[in-house]
Formats: sequence, structure tokens, C-alpha cells
Amino acid sequence: MNRVKRIIAGSSLLLFFVLSSADAQHLRVNFDYATFRYDSTQTYVELYYGFNRNSVHFKKEDSLYTATVLFALRVEPNGRDTIAYQQFWKVPINVPDTSIGYLNHNLVGQIAMALEPGKYKLFVDVFDENDTTNVDSLRGTLEVPDYFSKKLEASDVELCSMISSEEANPQSVFYKNTLNVVPNPAGIYGAGLPIVYYYVEVYNLLNSGSDSTFKVEYQIRDSFGQVHKSSEKTKTKFGNSSVEVGTVNASNLKTGAYTFIFTVSDSAANLYATSSKRFFVYNPNLGSPVGEGTSLAGASILSSVYAAMGEAQIDKEFAEAHYIATNAEKSQYEKLKGVDAKRQFIYEFWKRRNPDPVSTVNEYRRQYLQRVAYANDHFRAGNREGWQTDRGRVYIMYGQPDEVDRHPNETDSKPYEIWYYNSLQGGVSFDFIDKTGFGDYTLVNSTMRNEIQDPNWQQYLSPGR
Repeated sequence: MNRVKRIIAGSSLLLFFVLSSADAQHLRVNFDYATFRYDSTQTYVELYYGFNRNSVHFKKEDSLYTATVLFALRVEPNGRDTIAYQQFWKVPINVPDTSIGYLNHNLVGQIAMALEPGKYKLFVDVFDENDTTNVDSLRGTLEVPDYFSKKLEASDVELCSMISSEEANPQSVFYKNTLNVVPNPAGIYGAGLPIVYYYVEVYNLLNSGSDSTFKVEYQIRDSFGQVHKSSEKTKTKFGNSSVEVGTVNASNLKTGAYTFIFTVSDSAANLYATSSKRFFVYNPNLGSPVGEGTSLAGASILSSVYAAMGEAQIDKEFAEAHYIATNAEKSQYEKLKGVDAKRQFIYEFWKRRNPDPVSTVNEYRRQYLQRVAYANDHFRAGNREGWQTDRGRVYIMYGQPDEVDRHPNETDSKPYEIWYYNSLQGGVSFDFIDKTGFGDYTLVNSTMRNEIQDPNWQQYLSPGR
């Protein structure tokens, strides 16, 4: 079985920052997940999350400074309007003072669920209880495999910041097979975190052949497919399953994106199974990023979030950026072939729009994708995602309106909304009508220049029109 699991990326989440701490007072949450065998009908899914204490607001209460981060998780099967799993939880934080020594610390947690195999849509909203404007969100896909066969199989790779058997607490959310397994949702190693810990479960060893031994190996490959580290060992079968843990020293890897590839094999039966996980290394003292002959632009790409993005992710992001792309950029993108060309294009695309080119965080991109995530969550219509609708486009391009005049149930009138933006062109409005009655609001008029204009738009409110 050869399955490569993608790191979840959505909105501004899972950005591979080359800084050790988040921007102060701006909530950013990293997510990752891994799947494991559960029973004959369901798969065990672990969702990992992490954020820096420096990204939330604290309030003084007696002798402590307190904060609370609220999480809302929803998992929906693809193509079905049902909820497969839903969870709400709080993460309270208490510190004696708000100096950098206390705040520059990552908090990591995980939520586990049992799901039937299949594809799911994942929605996570995160809120700072002390500041309702300090939010983050994730909109992604969750691919849940089955482990029901009797063939040799490997679980997903879980990359961790620590794995230890010492003082492992069975009551901890990180307790697994007598080990304390602490995930690293950001997937960043190198300076500050030089050791990559990995955890993999192997299934159906006794079903794979008559040989009493099996082989496990790993490889660390860069974005060009070059192997930088590898290891293999032969082990004795003591049961039908095995837990494989180990470490990789990333302190001498150059900055860039890498893939950890795990393989288990039974040579006697000519069987094998693989699993892999992408991660990122930041070692600024080791010179240029990986790849001989890498240009300065290529080096920057390899040390950015785009290095870990697959072609499908890049295609989706550029499609969502359709409203701000020029005709020349759209034409150029259509001619591109291969992930490397698209990765360079999307890097340059956002770089041209970065208000602060020296910053490691492109605020323009972050805000744009955050608006896309909001539009997808609030303005979906039929089979179209929220960013593809008229209300979604207006929200993405102009932001949150100052006022919304809603008329969902007027007598002898189709549902309609009027959005007001007081700071645009001295004050403008956008008029939307739900012509079909199914929540698909169409823009029929606006007082904004270069938008559709129809001063007689109210004639379409009649149910007979």
C-alpha cells in the first residue's frame, strides 16, 4: 500500500513560518492528523493542533494572567449533508506574568474520533475568548482509509516533538501503546527542535508470510527526490502488529521541505507497505536551501509555505485568487505544467502583492485566504463553494460590510439583502436577490463603480419575475 497523506492546509493555517514564535496577539493554529486501525468497521483518527501562547490576549485576574482559546470542530462526509463528528472544547491558559519567557511557548493538543472510511470535509473555528476579533479557522479535507484487509499494512506516519516511555500517563491524551507520544502539528524541525520523532503502527505481520522476521526502513527525501538520510533494520515478529518509533537528526539538514518515507516489508512473501509525511526544516546557519543550483527565488520558495503544497492545493488556491488575478496571470497559469512551475508561480503571485516584502508572513495573502474561508463557511449555494457565489466574491474583495439589511421572509417579495460599505467611494451598496428561493443570492445592482448597475433592480423582487 502506497499512500501519501497530505498535511492539512487551509486559510492561514499550517504556515511554515521561519520564526519560532507566532505574531504577537494574532491567533494562528497549526493542524495535522493521522489515522490508525480501530475495529472492523471504523478507523481511528487523531487530529493534532498547536498554537503559541504569544498569539492570544491575557487578562489580569488576581495574581495570574488568564486566557481561554475556544475550539469548534465539525466533520461532514463528502456529498452528504450530515455531521459525522462534532466537538467543542476550551483550552484555558494561566501564566504568572506576560513576559516573553512565559508567552513564547507552544501549546499542543489532540482530539480523537472513530470514523467510517471515506472522504470528509473538516471545519475548525478557533476563538480567543478575551478578544472576539482574534480568530483562526481551518477548512480542509480528511481522507480516512480502511485497515480491514489481512494484507501487510502501515498506519499514517505521526511526526512528533517527543516520544518517551518515561512517566507515560495512561490518562494523557498523548498516551499510546505505553508511550507518551507528543505530536508536532506545525511539522517544523531544525533550529530549536533538531530531532524528528516518528511513530508508525504496522498491521497483519503474521498474515504476510511464514518468515519470522520483517524489515523496516525509512528515507528522508527532499523536494527534488534526493535521499539525505536513510536507515533499515530487520526485526523479529512477536505478534500480528508492531509499533515502530524512532528518531532522525535534522540539525544538519538544510532549510527546505522534506518527506519522511516509512516502508515495512516481508521479503519472504515479497510484500511491502509504505506510508509518508511531509515536514519542513529551518536551519538558517547551514547556507542555501536544499537543491544544487537552486536560484535565489527557488531557495525562497523552498523555505516558504509553498514548498509543502501539492499541485491540487496550488490549483485550488489560485482558483480562489481569481478575483485579484490579472488576465495575463490567468493566461500564464493555464499554460503551466507540473507542480514546480505552479509552485514558483503562486510564490511570485503573492510576493507581488506582499505589502511588506521583508516579512516572513504575507499579510495580504493571509487576510485574503481568511476571507475565502469565511465565504466558504457562510455563503455556499448548491454545489458551489462560498467563494464562487456573488456574496462570497463581494465579501472577499471588499471585506465585512458595515451594515447588512436582510429581508429573508418579506410578504410578496423574494428574499433579498443590501450590503453597505461606508468607507468605499464615499459610501456604496450591493443589492442581492435570492431568485430561486434556495439561498443563492445573486448580485443585481451596486452603486460601486465597475460593478453591475441596475437602478430598477427592485422589479425582480416580485415572486412572478
